[in-house]
Amino acid sequence: MPSIAQIKHLASLRMSKYRQKYGQFVVEGRKQVEEVFHSGWEIEGIWGTPAFAERFSPAYDFEWMTEEENKKCSGFDTPPGVMALVRMPKMKELDLLEPFVLALDGISDPGNMGTIIRLADWYGLTQILASEDCVDVYNAKCLSATMGSFLRVEVVYSKLHPAAAGRRVYGAFLDGTSVHGMKMESPSMLIIGSESHGIRPEAESLVTEKITIPGKGHAESLNAGIATAILLDNLLR
Repeated sequence: MPSIAQIKHLASLRMSKYRQKYGQFVVEGRKQVEEVFHSGWEIEGIWGTPAFAERFSPAYDFEWMTEEENKKCSGFDTPPGVMALVRMPKMKELDLLEPFVLALDGISDPGNMGTIIRLADWYGLTQILASEDCVDVYNAKCLSATMGSFLRVEVVYSKLHPAAAGRRVYGAFLDGTSVHGMKMESPSMLIIGSESHGIRPEAESLVTEKITIPGKGHAESLNAGIATAILLDNLLR
C-alpha cells in the first residue's frame, strides 16, 4: 500500500511544476502502463486496485492501493485503477537534419496534443517541435490521448524559428492554398496553431506558404488534431 507521503507525491505530479521539479510523471490506465512497462523507460513504482487486478490480471508486479487512494492520486475524474510512476527521459535536441518537421504553436488542449503525438507516430515521425507555451506532454489527459505513442515520439519544447531556417515553411490557415494535390518541398516544416488562436503573429512570420483544407459545409473551423491529420496525410503520402 502507498504511504501517505507517496500519495501526496503522486497527487502533486498532476501539476506540471512538480513533474518538472522531480523529473517524474504518472502514467494511468491498463494499456498505457503495459506499454511503459515493456518500453525500457525507468519505472519507479506501479500501484493497482483490487478491482483492476481482478478484471485484468496484470502480468507485472505492482503494489496494492485502495479505490480511495487511487482517486486521490489520479488525474482523471474516473480513475482507471492502475498507475505507474515513471522517470522522465533526458530531453534531446531537435534533429535539424530531418527533411520534415512538425511544429506546434500554442497548442493548449491536452487532448489535441495527445492526438497529434499519436498521428506523428502513425506517419513515422519521431519528434515534434512545440512552442514553449504548449501544453505539457506529461499531462494525464495528453498521455491518455497518445495511446502509448508518447513512448516513440519526443516533443521538443523550444522556439520555432531556429528550425525554420533553410526550410519551406507551411502554415495552416483558413485562407491558404488548398493542400489537395500539393507536392511538398524538402526540407520543410508544417506549423499548426491552436483552434482558438490559430498561428500567432510571431510564428506566422516564419511561414512561406499558407495552406488550407478546403471545406464544403458551414463549420467555422476544424480542431487542431483533425486538421493535423488531414494535412499530414496530404503532405506525407
